[in-house]
Amino acid sequence: MLCYLKIKNFALIDDLNVEFEKGLNVLTGETGAGKSMVIEAINIVLGAPFKQSWIKNGQESLDIEALFCLVGMPSKQWQELQNVTNIPLEDQQIIIRRKIHHTRRSSCFINGQLATLSMLQQIGNYLIDLHGQHEHQSLLNPEYHIDLVDSFGDGSFLAKKEMHQKIYKKWQNKIKLLNQLEQKHTEVLSQRDYLLFQLSEIEQANLKEGEDREIEETLSIIQHQAKIKEVMEIAHEALFESNNEGGSPIYDILTRLISQFNTISLPEQKFNNIKAQLTDLQFKVEDISAQIMEYKEKIDLDVYQLQEIEERLNIINHLKQKYNPQIGEILKYHERLQEQMDSIEDGRAKIDILKKEIFEYEQSLINLSLELSCQRKKISQRLAQDIIKELADLNMKDCDFVVKTEQQEEQNGLRIGDKQIKITSKGIDRIEFFISTNIGEKVKPLSEIVSGGEVSRIMLGLKSILSKADQIPTMIFDEIDSGVGARLGENIAQKLAKLAESHQVIAVTHLPQIASLADQHLYISKYTSQKKTALTIKRLQGDEQLSEIARMLDGEKYGALSIEHARKMLYRKGE
Repeated sequence: MLCYLKIKNFALIDDLNVEFEKGLNVLTGETGAGKSMVIEAINIVLGAPFKQSWIKNGQESLDIEALFCLVGMPSKQWQELQNVTNIPLEDQQIIIRRKIHHTRRSSCFINGQLATLSMLQQIGNYLIDLHGQHEHQSLLNPEYHIDLVDSFGDGSFLAKKEMHQKIYKKWQNKIKLLNQLEQKHTEVLSQRDYLLFQLSEIEQANLKEGEDREIEETLSIIQHQAKIKEVMEIAHEALFESNNEGGSPIYDILTRLISQFNTISLPEQKFNNIKAQLTDLQFKVEDISAQIMEYKEKIDLDVYQLQEIEERLNIINHLKQKYNPQIGEILKYHERLQEQMDSIEDGRAKIDILKKEIFEYEQSLINLSLELSCQRKKISQRLAQDIIKELADLNMKDCDFVVKTEQQEEQNGLRIGDKQIKITSKGIDRIEFFISTNIGEKVKPLSEIVSGGEVSRIMLGLKSILSKADQIPTMIFDEIDSGVGARLGENIAQKLAKLAESHQVIAVTHLPQIASLADQHLYISKYTSQKKTALTIKRLQGDEQLSEIARMLDGEKYGALSIEHARKMLYRKGE
């Protein structure tokens, strides 16, 4: 339960400390005294949005701290709370603090350790159920009715709903991914023919890196072919063949010289060296002559070979001009083209896999949503019966209450049977509360016929039923009695007192019937000091509480009769 609340620099509050007790805690005060500020401070410390204007004038920040005592909390709920915070919760208590600055982000703390705003909000779901004046309006909104019905489901139902929500989220993500892939695939497909043409063009060329340089060298040789051939022939004749003029080639001359040297046999080394060098020279002439003939044959190309080389070079130059001056880069581009083509095929395969996954998710969603729908109908019947009983206790004895469940058809919905049914994260059901407040009248949508007081009673009835099953320790009602008179106020007071037997209840009220049943009565007032308005809070007991209830009965000018009436109301509490 909420044990302690410390508020600093919030709106009219300078520095306010509030202690809460078990049972029914009632906050009263004159209109405009700031009773709801205390409730708003609880909201803020649990992560609710805030306005910068709420920081007290002249101050840089507001600071709110709340102490929750968790003695008696079920172990499962305690463990869930521990998992949310991931912060040691010692001595079965949680101290939550939120500091909000004018110029920088707010700071959040749990048991003195930094925390996130999301953690505060999640913790709040375990600790407090707050019913404010705005919730009256949510009850009139049919979109909220399905959440109210679901809150009465058991653990099995809630587990199925959670599973449905998880699958629905995955399904939506898969659909989003599918749309992205299909859009990308469509864009790529529009380029597919051109990609195939480029791929084929490069493949048919059968390029080899460095091939262009080899061809250019060959062409350079061909361009000088006649002159080279003439020089080669002259060289070969001079070295190895007789010319037309009858001159001897160098090879023959060397042969004769060596033959002459061989006719002389001398032991002198120098002579023999000369003979050896002549022999070596003859071998070199023979080798050079052979190389000349080989080179001459290589450049001796015919016209058709030249044409083939020129055509090949034209193909290469065309691709170089179109794609890249370097053959190596053209080959890399070919690899990228192939990857793109593979990607097209992979994209199609991924799309097919995604469609299959989406179909499987849809089947799971259909099955789960049908199970949820079936259980909701049973819950709705029970809820309607319980609400009728609760409303009878709240002086609405002739009331008929119906929870209607239906499914909406939608063009893009899931096919269930022979219909396309709209599905959301909550399932396929659309739920709306219908009511008749008089005998013989047909039930009509809640929003069409109920008054403010009737809305308060219905909401209190729902809270009363829900409190039997939920494990949230603290329930807060901010002026649930708005628009309610004395007679009905007594019924509401009894309901709140009943709730306070199993929960801590904090109620902001203007009704003396509720205040008289308080286990703790807190009085909030404004005062002016040194040209500043501030808010103070005081615990009322004895004559002070008696006087406040008398004021609530008859206003500031209450008399002896009001005091006596107030005394009887308080006496009833002690019975």
